[in-house]
Amino acid sequence: MRILLILVAVLAFLIALWGPPLMVARKYWLRENPWAFRNLRFVLPAQLITAVTLAFAAEFSGLRNPAAIMAATTILTGLLGAGLLALLAIWAAKR
Repeated sequence: MRILLILVAVLAFLIALWGPPLMVARKYWLRENPWAFRNLRFVLPAQLITAVTLAFAAEFSGLRNPAAIMAATTILTGLLGAGLLALLAIWAAKR
């Protein structure tokens, strides 16, 4: 049962982290942009590294509520990754 709970938590973390960039990439792909998914290979690992680093920093910094800080940084990292992907898709389409 504990493993199932861990898997659900990891899945929720990845959906919150990678959901917004994947939605942006899909939106540009449906608009016939062939470069929509190309930059995901850079954005998704960078998001994962950033979110994990910020989560460990929140845990070891001695803050009062590291779980809430981890959740907030995960959501903000997901939104910033979506914005970066949108900028990269626009830039690639103009080239």
